[in-house]
Amino acid sequence: MAKAGTRQAVFFELHGVLLKPWTTREDYVQPSLMDGALEALQRLDPDQMDLFVASNQCEVAMGTLRERDFRKMQDALLEIFREHRIPIRKIYTCLYHPKGKGKWKKESVFRKPNIGMFKMAEHEFDLNLRRSWAICESTSDILAGSRAGLGTILLRTGQAGQDKTYDVQAHFTVDDVYAATDHIAQYEASMLR
Repeated sequence: MAKAGTRQAVFFELHGVLLKPWTTREDYVQPSLMDGALEALQRLDPDQMDLFVASNQCEVAMGTLRERDFRKMQDALLEIFREHRIPIRKIYTCLYHPKGKGKWKKESVFRKPNIGMFKMAEHEFDLNLRRSWAICESTSDILAGSRAGLGTILLRTGQAGQDKTYDVQAHFTVDDVYAATDHIAQYEASMLR
């Protein structure tokens, strides 16, 4: 068996966790953060935990958005994080969907509930997934996090697990992303006692 990495991480879903749900292309390209999201990200110690985004973004595959719209949103989001000195290590996304259009129509090991995003991060950043967390809004997110061995925290924002795509329970359920990072901070502090 491969040796576990040494670093801890927190993986955030995008829409419904860090970003408000969008209804128009303009909403998507100019992302609006959920209340408390910046404060939530700032309270995690980057010396202790690496921060990542891990998100399915099927809108490109379905033809709702162009790939360049997704890239603009990602660039705008990274700029917000830089301005607030939030060290997001990497954004992992899957633009593919098995019912997508053209080149975007395919199965992918990176599409949650598969665990490709988490495994890639594990290898790229020497992570210990068993000491890491996934902050979720859908049952697909929860299942992927559980399959990868992460602690899962479901938020009551976004889909709030009401999609019912998979019959799965998160380890913890909290109100929002700030409450999730508060829970992580308390949990990690209790492990040091």
